[in-house]
Amino acid sequence: MGPAGAARARPPWTVHAPRRPRPRLCLLYELAAVAAWITVIALTVTGAVHGARPQAPAPAGEAPHHHTAPSHAAHAVPGAGVVGGLAMWTLMCVAMMLPAALPALAHVGANSLRRRRQRAMAGFAAVYLAMWTGYGALLLALAPLWSRLPADAVLACALALAAGWQRTVHKRRALRDCHRSSPLPAGGLRALAGTGRFGLRHGGACLRSCWALMLVMAVAGGGPGMLGWMAALTAIVTAERFARTPRRSANLAAAALAAAALAVALTPALT
Repeated sequence: MGPAGAARARPPWTVHAPRRPRPRLCLLYELAAVAAWITVIALTVTGAVHGARPQAPAPAGEAPHHHTAPSHAAHAVPGAGVVGGLAMWTLMCVAMMLPAALPALAHVGANSLRRRRQRAMAGFAAVYLAMWTGYGALLLALAPLWSRLPADAVLACALALAAGWQRTVHKRRALRDCHRSSPLPAGGLRALAGTGRFGLRHGGACLRSCWALMLVMAVAGGGPGMLGWMAALTAIVTAERFARTPRRSANLAAAALAAAALAVALTPALT
C-alpha cells in the first residue's frame, strides 16, 4: 500500500497530538541574571553605587587627589561597608557569571528526577555562587593594598594581568574543565552529594578561568564606567563558554584586554 492508500486507510478520528514544547530548565536562572543586571543598572543610575574607596588624607592646605578613581569592590554601597560591598559583588556575579553556568545547570536539571529537579539546580547554583562570593570576600580583604594607589595604574595592571592569564596553559586547562560535565545520581543522598561535588568542581574551574577578569571588576571603579566594564567582561566570559572554539575566543580576549591596558595606561599621559 502506497502513501496515498495509507492516508485513505487511516481512521478519520485519528489525529496527531501537538508536540508539547520542552520546558526551559534554566528559565528561572536566566531571569535571575536579567534581574541582577537591571538592579545593578538601577543602583548605578540612581547613584547608589559610588564605589568610594578610602584614600590617604591630603596634607594640610593641599587639595585631595581626585585622579584616584574609586574601586567599587571595597565599598559598593555607601555606608554599608564590607557587607554592602559583598552584597554588591554577589549581585554582579549573578549578572556576569551565572549565564556562563547555564549549560551546567541544564545538565543538573536533565539528570535529576523531576520531583527534585529544582532543588538540585538550586543547590548547584548556591555552591557555584558561594565560591564567587568567597573570592569577593578575599578581594575585599586585599582592597587596602591598592586602594591608595593611582586607580589608572591599578586598572592597567589588572588588565595586563588578565591579558597574560588568558594566554597561559593554566587558563586553557581551566577553560577545558569548564566545558566538562559528569554523570549525576538521579535521586537520594547520593544525588545531593553528587550535585554538590559538581558545583564545587565546576565553580572551581570557572574561578580558575576567570579570576583575573573579575579582578578587573574589583579595581575598575564605580559609576557609569562600571557598567561598561561589566558588559565587556561578561561578553568575554560568555563567548568563552559558548564558543565552538573557546581557545580562539580566549586569545581574542587577551588581545582586547592588552589593548585596553595600554589605553588606560596612556590616558593620563595624554590628558
